[in-house]
Amino acid sequence: MTATDTSMTVVREITIKAPAARVFAALTEPDQLTQWWGDEKTYRVTQMKRDLRVGGTWQSTGTSTDGREFIVQGVYRAIDPPRLLEYTWRPSWAPDPTQPDTVVRIDLFERDGGTLVRVTHSGFADAAQRNSHDDGWMRVFGWLRAFVEK
Repeated sequence: MTATDTSMTVVREITIKAPAARVFAALTEPDQLTQWWGDEKTYRVTQMKRDLRVGGTWQSTGTSTDGREFIVQGVYRAIDPPRLLEYTWRPSWAPDPTQPDTVVRIDLFERDGGTLVRVTHSGFADAAQRNSHDDGWMRVFGWLRAFVEK
């Protein structure tokens, strides 16, 4: 994994030994996403609803280790299976509800029998939020790789 800090943007990359279509499905299919997003040490996504089309909405619901429920939701901005997924991101724990949504862009590039996955998460209000999400994407990529490569 590599990281690049460009102001208020997180960029993370990982190579997964699977076709891009398999990775894209793990990222977008509710029955797959709830199998891998989270663990017993941090939090667990328990439900995902989505209308997978540009302008369609998505929502993930989960539970933290202390039993509190959380929601992350947004709107799809760009979809090009299995190469691109872009959506807005609004977590229920956002410190300022008037702050604009951030934007997540996931690019998938097939290479040498695997897929390079690049996430670009932009629009953070401050470095603390950016850094928290940078750490989060590191964990998410680990969960995604373990699920897709099994």
